[in-house]
Amino acid sequence: MKKILVTQRVDVVQAYSERRDAIDQRWANFLISINILPIFCPNNKNYLQALLADQDIQGVIFTGGGSLKKYGGDSVERDQMEQYILSWAIESNVPLLGVCRGMQVIQDYFGVKLDIVENHVGVRHKLNVNQGLRLTRFIETFDDVNSFHNLGTSQSNKNLLPIATSDDNIIMAVEHPDKKIYGVMWHCERENPFKESDKNLVQHIFF
Repeated sequence: MKKILVTQRVDVVQAYSERRDAIDQRWANFLISINILPIFCPNNKNYLQALLADQDIQGVIFTGGGSLKKYGGDSVERDQMEQYILSWAIESNVPLLGVCRGMQVIQDYFGVKLDIVENHVGVRHKLNVNQGLRLTRFIETFDDVNSFHNLGTSQSNKNLLPIATSDDNIIMAVEHPDKKIYGVMWHCERENPFKESDKNLVQHIFF
């Protein structure tokens, strides 16, 4: 099985004065179903560095949950971790997929500004797909996608090519022109049952 590093959200539990790393249990089920062994990583840089030195990590997934600090979030440790991992993935030529917040991390890293968007929480969107990109043929297979985010943009730059947009022109998927860096704004793990289109897309990125 492919060993894929998977990041986690931070839940602040005031009653216990705890900051807890957390992950939707559906992520494990989704990844195991496509022959991926998820290596869930806490938001601890010392642990991360030891893990990268000890394990043959073959890919990375940035999961959703929460916003970056600069957009109102409260998990600075996660922001720092994912920036470090993204730099490592680029330098190591390791494929990386950002999902929802994960795509926003990629956009922020490459200098794309995000704005508040409406009608993107708890709805489904049809996709307008751009031709000629590496993931075009996979994303064309989606009838529609779920949407659970209130930040986004209709603009990008030369570092991130928009693969698909929603009907209101919000970018829903991106890829780097040269590196194995990809982002989607929908949650593959939240589909019930899991969609074959999601499985095929993620398998293509990591296999």
